[in-house]
Amino acid sequence: MKPRVLSLQDPLTTPRSLRFIGERVRQRATIIALSMGGIDHRSIAIFTSTHANTVRRWVCRIEEGKPLSDMQRSGRPCRFSEAARLMAIAVYCQHTPPLPGVHRWSLRDAERSFKEHPEPMSRSTIHRILLEHALQPHRRKYYLQITDPDFFPKMEHIIECYSDPPENLYCFDECTCIQALSRLTPTLPVAPHHPALEDFDYRRNGTTDLLAFLNPATGKVYGKCTPTHDRHTLCRVFSSHVRIHSPDAEIHYLMDNLSAHYHDDFCLTVAKLSGVPYSPLRTGAERRQWLQSPHKRIVVHFVPFHASWLNMVEIWFGILKAKCLRNGHFLSVKSLGEAIMTFIETWNEFYAHPFRWSYTGEGLHQKAVRRFCRLLSIETDQMDSKFLTSQLLLMSNIAEHYLGLIPSSDWFQLINLATEKGDYITNIIESDSRPQGQKKAGEAYSRFVEAVINHTAPLAMAA
Repeated sequence: MKPRVLSLQDPLTTPRSLRFIGERVRQRATIIALSMGGIDHRSIAIFTSTHANTVRRWVCRIEEGKPLSDMQRSGRPCRFSEAARLMAIAVYCQHTPPLPGVHRWSLRDAERSFKEHPEPMSRSTIHRILLEHALQPHRRKYYLQITDPDFFPKMEHIIECYSDPPENLYCFDECTCIQALSRLTPTLPVAPHHPALEDFDYRRNGTTDLLAFLNPATGKVYGKCTPTHDRHTLCRVFSSHVRIHSPDAEIHYLMDNLSAHYHDDFCLTVAKLSGVPYSPLRTGAERRQWLQSPHKRIVVHFVPFHASWLNMVEIWFGILKAKCLRNGHFLSVKSLGEAIMTFIETWNEFYAHPFRWSYTGEGLHQKAVRRFCRLLSIETDQMDSKFLTSQLLLMSNIAEHYLGLIPSSDWFQLINLATEKGDYITNIIESDSRPQGQKKAGEAYSRFVEAVINHTAPLAMAA
């Protein structure tokens, strides 16, 4: 078996031609190292999969003081100008739709668009130019932008709950619209050199919702399958879970910001179960604050908005999908519910284990700043006033409380972009048709200018 010569470059981001050059340089370095170690040329040739004459030639070159790299060659002159090459990159990587109704280009489409160009290019040429710049515009990947201005204080509170948990801590969430799917064709079992074959066609037999409570300390789950997940269902299932504890037990629940989780009916249910009075509150923020107050035996901890990934019950939902739902055959909603409840019993008996949270949020502050900088730099028309408001408030909070966690180069880039794109930001705010929304955006921008540009710009320039 021939030994594999490792590349000096990163194989994921380096063009193939450069990777090949790096492999040849590494091979020559190996030849020289073995020769200096006293190994004969024939053995070196066998080990490096080369000819003995090649080994002898490179040993002589080093003795003459010549480099390991290839000598400069004239090569074939570049056929396409730099302007044409940049045009190919711009056309294929443009953010706006290239043609009416077309939101994703192929190499064939790009080749067709270059037919009328003074320097027409084939799709193989366009592909080669993209590889030289490590561009893969055909690939897409989801990401979740932080939109809660108070994300980081809330995240720190959740992580603190995990690192120093109270005696009774439960992660709660709903897994909604679980489909009861039945395959129309029987599944063929595993055969030698063949996986199990499952027909792609199926019949939908209805849906169910699962309300689940995960105890991170033990890994055990309490769950109920229900037709809906409205506030009435939530209050009923929540009450049944509270009643399995002693009447004086202090219980903490971690959940997301679904409107039913801080509805007046839910607050009233928590008050009755805690034995404390409750007067209806007008806003959701006031109700969430009341639910989080520690003056009662039932305390609710809310994760940041759009951050359900901080809730560990989501991990268990993934296990449920992999072990129970993915290859199931359910002829009715009833059979689906029975299968889920059976899995919960099996999980609690055989699989349950403590869930440990290890993520600390390190590097997330810097990533949030860099992503906002990228959004400002491209001036995308997808950014509306509501999203911009959340980002301006988020950057202001970072400037006021977490500035030490942001590298000065990233922060200085944010200041420069915010100054340069002032008209772009102003146009987004003024285009908001909601008077109240435009007012909030204007206030957020004023705070951003004061906290980020006026206050921290001298610090960034000094650094």
